[in-house]
Amino acid sequence: MCFVVSLQSCICKMSCFMLTNVNITLLTWFLGVYVAQAVRLAPPQPPAWPATFSVNFHEEQHISFLPVSSNVGAWHYDFGNKIARFDHLQGQRDNFCHGRGLKLKDTLGDCHLLFNNTDMFVHYPRERQCCWACGAVEGCTVLKPTWLAGAKYLGQETINGTFCHGWEVQGAAAVDRWYQTEDGLPCRYSERIIYWPHSVHNFTFNRSTYKLDPIPASVFDVPDYCNVICPKPWR
Repeated sequence: MCFVVSLQSCICKMSCFMLTNVNITLLTWFLGVYVAQAVRLAPPQPPAWPATFSVNFHEEQHISFLPVSSNVGAWHYDFGNKIARFDHLQGQRDNFCHGRGLKLKDTLGDCHLLFNNTDMFVHYPRERQCCWACGAVEGCTVLKPTWLAGAKYLGQETINGTFCHGWEVQGAAAVDRWYQTEDGLPCRYSERIIYWPHSVHNFTFNRSTYKLDPIPASVFDVPDYCNVICPKPWR
């Protein structure tokens, strides 16, 4: 009789032990799934730009659904030296290039925006026309590589057949959006100007032209004749 009771007690303890192990295993599995889901669902952190890069783009501008312009261009960026050059080429209607009061034969001609640490110049190289448009007070300085810090994650968007992550941040003159691939290649930069008529710029990048090589200093040279204030400075 005592043997039977002892056997029953042993079986009971073994069952409890096995059930406890099963519960621990299930709990561990659920916790693993929860953590994995939490990690997967956590939005990617806003990226930082490399200190130096250059890339070509196709630019489109529209107001509401009305097309305004379509052209190509290039960005040259060197934050280490606090310089940049943004080229908006033939056909452009860039809001910084236009409306500065320069006497031009072709307002849609190539326009270079030249940045240094304190100023931005509007330069039409074909016509040798150039002027100071704005400075640090107006927010016209070289973007910091960390300009996306604190940006809102927008999710993924397919751009030219590639999945790209997007972020949005309020800038000095526009609501800015930046899209890039998982491995950091630029897909698109978009800006919606906060001033009337609230035009939208889309810069879709040619990823095959993206380079991190040092850029010759001559690319950023401000011409000697760029020594006057624009008749109509920015803002």
